[in-house]
Amino acid sequence: MIRLDKLLSHGGLGSRSSVKKLLRSGAVTVNGKSVFDSSMRVDEENDIVAADGKKIEIRKEVYLMMHKPSGYVCAKRDGLHRTVFDLLGDAYRTPFFEDNLHTIGRLDCDTEGLLILTTDGELTHRITSPKSECGKTYFVRLAKKVRSAEGSAYVSECAKGVHIAAEGREKEADCKSAELVWIGSGDEKDECTLTIYEGKFHEVKRIFSALGNEVVYLKRIAIGALRLDESFAKGDWHELSEDEIELLYRI
Repeated sequence: MIRLDKLLSHGGLGSRSSVKKLLRSGAVTVNGKSVFDSSMRVDEENDIVAADGKKIEIRKEVYLMMHKPSGYVCAKRDGLHRTVFDLLGDAYRTPFFEDNLHTIGRLDCDTEGLLILTTDGELTHRITSPKSECGKTYFVRLAKKVRSAEGSAYVSECAKGVHIAAEGREKEADCKSAELVWIGSGDEKDECTLTIYEGKFHEVKRIFSALGNEVVYLKRIAIGALRLDESFAKGDWHELSEDEIELLYRI
């Protein structure tokens, strides 16, 4: 059961105040009868709710893929930076989405790439739970070029699990095995992908710091088998297809 005003707002009919005005006009019906009480509770599955004769269709869950740009934070509100929610259209600014739409994990303000936003708490738990060991793959550019022998040592150390130093309130820790793949040819390289299977604070940056290098550019390109749509410009987003949602649920 759900309050009628909340259902109407979730259905895209505006804010709670706009919905109450609509109710006062007599334009809303429940099972064919006009209703004026915004606090009335209705059954989403069985009651037929309409506005101006048009049935309100309620979507159970929403799944969005975004190409997060640098300079945005993964928060609903922030006094210093713009948030990823500012990039969404008006259809996602209803009270329902304000209460329920959230990011699956976070990307730092200066980190770009794949971000999933959803109302599906089960999927969020599935991906973020340490038990799931969901792989997150990042494109990394480093401050210092690495020669072949040192690069091989980086790969080996990541596979064994790097010990990272404390940062802020985060204690030093041993990271789980990660997969590093160098990009490009030649004896010196400064670009790679790194797939990690946990979500420690600043984990990728702290791993390379422990290896004696520094991350100067970081972009998440995949979560599990779902990859960022590279045709997206920074700040672009779209609703996931059924096939894309299925990829996330395979984790």
